Amino acid sequence: MKTSLLTAALISTAITLTFAQLPAAYAGTLSLPAYSADSFQLAEAKGSFVLVATKPGCPVCSKQIPVIESTLQLPEFANLTVLQYNQVTEKALNKRFGVTGQSTIIVYRDGVEVSRTRGLTEADAIKTELMKAL
Repeated sequence: MKTSLLTAALISTAITLTFAQLPAAYAGTLSLPAYSADSFQLAEAKGSFVLVATKPGCPVCSKQIPVIESTLQLPEFANLTVLQYNQVTEKALNKRFGVTGQSTIIVYRDGVEVSRTRGLTEADAIKTELMKAL
């Protein structure tokens, strides 16, 4: 019994320390512009945009989103529309876009999907993906 309690205490401490060290985005405060029917309609009208499927609590997403945000600060991306949606709650969007998991980046140029990746977190790779929309 003592061993079980000690093991449980150690696991609880490890989990607490792990979550305390994760970036703020991990908590679910994903900060790219959120998908809405109106924002998507505007993006489709422009023809070139990026759709990002995320999941609150996803460690890959917590790395990916800040990199996308940082990349969007570059002058060449000033007019690029990037929309984010919650892959867990937006089942209809998953079906519409064929998304099977979080951290998916879908790039559209001139109204056509030109790229789809999952799990990218490196700045150069994300910049390369976003450039495909331009």
